[in-house]
Amino acid sequence: MSDKSTLAVNRNLVAAVARKAQRVGEAAPSVRGSDWRLAVVTADNGDGTVAADGIPNIRCMESYVLPAVGDVIVIDQSSSGNWLAWGRAATTPQTWTALTLASGFQNPGHGYTAAYLREGRRIWLRGRIGPTSGSIADGATLLTLPAAIRPEGATAVSWAVSRDAAVLPATIRLEILTTGVIRTFQSSNLPTWIALDGISYTT
Repeated sequence: MSDKSTLAVNRNLVAAVARKAQRVGEAAPSVRGSDWRLAVVTADNGDGTVAADGIPNIRCMESYVLPAVGDVIVIDQSSSGNWLAWGRAATTPQTWTALTLASGFQNPGHGYTAAYLREGRRIWLRGRIGPTSGSIADGATLLTLPAAIRPEGATAVSWAVSRDAAVLPATIRLEILTTGVIRTFQSSNLPTWIALDGISYTT
């Protein structure tokens, strides 16, 4: 083999080794240093970690509470290869979704229309509900929440919510059952409307 051919082979070999080293360096956190990017949560592991974009165990920051599948999050990788989830990235502002009331109920003509807002696993409710006529009966079912936004756990949960000022203090007991049914309880001085404003829980 001529000196020229040997030189060309050596150049090609050096170039191939350099390309290989570059690819290895790009894939190795210990070489490239830390790295951050956006990822979509595919699972909440229930132990303070999430899975996202094929990475099985990403440790969540204390500020990233209630992770939910579908969250767009900021993740960061250390030079040792460990992953950290900083939290949800700002996305298109969430909007309130109207709730379907049970037969015989409507917005009383003031306050927000009954609706919910989802923030990760947290649900917020708002709006006022009144009967189409008369007052709200004790134990009446006002609406049934969609399955995807019902409170977490196997027991019913209750709140003291605002009502018309027929009695003082102007509050009434509201309960959400595991079936998603929302109902109120007041054995006397029945309300003509109640408010969902301020109710919040996790799914």
